[in-house]
Amino acid sequence: MNQVIKTISIIVFLCPLLLLAANEAPPVSQTSPSTLIKLLKQGGYIIYMRHGPTDHGSKDTDRSNLKDCSRQRNLSPAGKQSMAKIGQFIKQLKIPIGKVSSSPYCRARDTAQLVFGKYQIDPNLQFSISKDKQESQKLGDYLKNAMLSSQPGNKNRVFVGHTSNLKDGTGIWPKPEGVIVVFKQNQNGLSYKGMIKPDDWIRQ
Repeated sequence: MNQVIKTISIIVFLCPLLLLAANEAPPVSQTSPSTLIKLLKQGGYIIYMRHGPTDHGSKDTDRSNLKDCSRQRNLSPAGKQSMAKIGQFIKQLKIPIGKVSSSPYCRARDTAQLVFGKYQIDPNLQFSISKDKQESQKLGDYLKNAMLSSQPGNKNRVFVGHTSNLKDGTGIWPKPEGVIVVFKQNQNGLSYKGMIKPDDWIRQ
């Protein structure tokens, strides 16, 4: 009996952890990174890019003034180098880039500048995980609607932001830092195509 109770206790303990891992796991995609890159070269896709690798030894200590980078978690030196390399790959591969919208956080703005060379700040792309549940969902819905209403044309529409915004808006958790998540508009809304991780660019 004691063994049964012990087993049940372990299962009860592990279930929430397993559910959390399942919620954070990206959906399975059959599209390889190399194929995704070829698709982006054609234009007409929506890109959601999570900011590049950051210095996790620092924290966001003042979210009231997002122009002050000294009080935020910023890109690490390696993160800046990685984002600059991705920017070079995108330019060399002649991937057409249209409008680029960025979160006002410095790590997102720096990523947008290093990778795409241009961006416009959208306050509604700010880090949703720092908000209460209702506001987080509001920001997630805003992102989804912005993606749905975007008109990529023959270029690729870009949003640069954080993990939780995409999770709240589409249910997809973008990992790791610096990942590019690719979507395509269709009659039913947004079609998830797959992810391109920072290291995937080197293999092209």
